[in-house]
Amino acid sequence: MKRVKEINLFIITLMAAITLSACGGGAKQTEETSQTDATEVSAKSVAQYPIPTSFEVTKMLNKAGASYILSLNNPVENVDKYFTLKSRALNLGVYGANLSYASTYQMKQETMNYFNVAKRLIDDLQITTAFNAKFAERVQANIDNKDSLIHIISQSFYDTYQFLMSNGKDNVSLLVMGGSWVEGLYITTQIASITKDNTDFIKIIASQKDPLNNLMELMAKSESDQMVAEVIALLKPLQDVFAGVTTDSLSKEQIEKITQLATSIREEIIKG
Repeated sequence: MKRVKEINLFIITLMAAITLSACGGGAKQTEETSQTDATEVSAKSVAQYPIPTSFEVTKMLNKAGASYILSLNNPVENVDKYFTLKSRALNLGVYGANLSYASTYQMKQETMNYFNVAKRLIDDLQITTAFNAKFAERVQANIDNKDSLIHIISQSFYDTYQFLMSNGKDNVSLLVMGGSWVEGLYITTQIASITKDNTDFIKIIASQKDPLNNLMELMAKSESDQMVAEVIALLKPLQDVFAGVTTDSLSKEQIEKITQLATSIREEIIKG
């Protein structure tokens, strides 16, 4: 767990450094000042964020040379189906991963589309924080600046997590994290299944064993909550398969089973 926190802290610090070095002059100077303040908050909050964010997964996909595939995302129109607390929280995580995916690949229209549905679910869940109050303005002002945009969206993830944990909504926070993690795994398995040389993508999949174990450990502390218990039951077969993963490579059977489970779990989540 400590290692995960250290990695997350390093990543957010690096993103902040890139963001600040990219800013300069006029309107960007104002954004730089606000991001400096936000970075200080990030350094504190990211150390408490328990698993890698979807940004880290999509950055690995980008680095490995994967193409952006829009059809892998949860369609934005599905947001109209999410009325329950459970479906809204899980799919805020899913759409957050889609937002990470689109912005990492600098897909501007898709970034705005997924930003809008994520913001709608944030509002539906009444996650009212000082940072999220200006979230829309920050995203729109930095839509052409990839590094700034990634920093802003990441900070919203951490800020949302902090809000939920500080307001006795640990269960909601766990559902958001669960939805985001599942979507990241789903996207990765789908890309791996259509890529001829998928060695790098298999390594990314194998690396998700520890984050899943960390997530399940956290959920176990709140399993008295029915919503969390249902998600634990949903993820348990996947955890059982990952228990047999001991290296950064996977057998054909493991790949097939993880892909199958990631798809079925994700379908269960996004159906509402």
